[in-house]
Amino acid sequence: MSKIIYYIGAGASYGKNDARELIGKGTDNERLLIHKGLPVINEIGKCLLSFKEAVVNTPIDTNEYYSFFNKFRVEGDNLNHKRNSLIADIEEVYQANKEHATIDTYAKKLYLTRRTNELKRLKNVLTTFFVWAQLVSKTDQRYDTFLANILQENTLSIPNGISVISWNYDSQFEMAYRNYSKDGNLPIYDKNAHIYYQDSGNCGKIFKVNGSANFDDFCMVDYISKHRDVDSVIQLIEYYDNLGADTSAFGYQFTSRLSYAWETSERQRQMFDMLQKVTSDTTTVVVIGYSFPYFNRQIDRKIFAAMPYLKTVYIQDPNPEAIEPSLRAVLLNEAATKIVYQKDCTQFYLPREL
Repeated sequence: MSKIIYYIGAGASYGKNDARELIGKGTDNERLLIHKGLPVINEIGKCLLSFKEAVVNTPIDTNEYYSFFNKFRVEGDNLNHKRNSLIADIEEVYQANKEHATIDTYAKKLYLTRRTNELKRLKNVLTTFFVWAQLVSKTDQRYDTFLANILQENTLSIPNGISVISWNYDSQFEMAYRNYSKDGNLPIYDKNAHIYYQDSGNCGKIFKVNGSANFDDFCMVDYISKHRDVDSVIQLIEYYDNLGADTSAFGYQFTSRLSYAWETSERQRQMFDMLQKVTSDTTTVVVIGYSFPYFNRQIDRKIFAAMPYLKTVYIQDPNPEAIEPSLRAVLLNEAATKIVYQKDCTQFYLPREL
């Protein structure tokens, strides 16, 4: 059980303003490159254009064969056809993003209207995009500093009194942890991972309520960054194609691990059962980069309802005043909960309760 919960949203992976490079400003091809951190929801469209550009411009020798996982080879001409398919799907998601308030709104629309294949394609594109974005951009350094501050010396684990609930499907925690342990793994309870949820012992936990932008249970960003014998974009073209294919003969089966919190499943129920046990004695929550959007409200209320002893919520954000009303709408006991603003976002806030 954890006395302190970190409640994480996309702003926690934002990086810095000066690490953002806007290209083609004022044109239909205005695109955004991020050199440290990841895009927030209103930046995804311009970053998708940068991803598309990287896919279009990556050289593929049609007369060559490319090896993957040391298990199979693909002819360059075949990869070219797969590239065209990925480009078309990126363009479709980009257009949908332009036509909706956010990409998450579009995803919820597809879910409600039971357009299963389109939702699957969207999640596959977003998964591939976020893997690429984390290959070309450095991890937000605040994750590294946070782990340096809280990890226990002997076990390199999160203390039992701290846990994390993340709405992000990025791999920023996993990548930051590689600086501390090359072989160990953080106890991450991923909604859509193909693992059995069990108590990992006397340490804090990380819950990813939207699953992961990943192709498998291992960290694909880490894998590709270590296997540069084939260009990373070419690897992504092949792995994207594998998301819709039966590759069990090669000893693996890729599927996107991204699964929105409002998509119910047995694994989600397992994760929430464990999450409620962890939060049962929580007294303090630190909200970082999360705005409590309305279509997450049912899940947010369920999570906060499992914190009967909650006393204080810290909102770490440049504009915490805008977040407070939506936060109050999900609190179990609003009147008894103290809300404290923390506008300095240089590092993840370490409250006095630690």
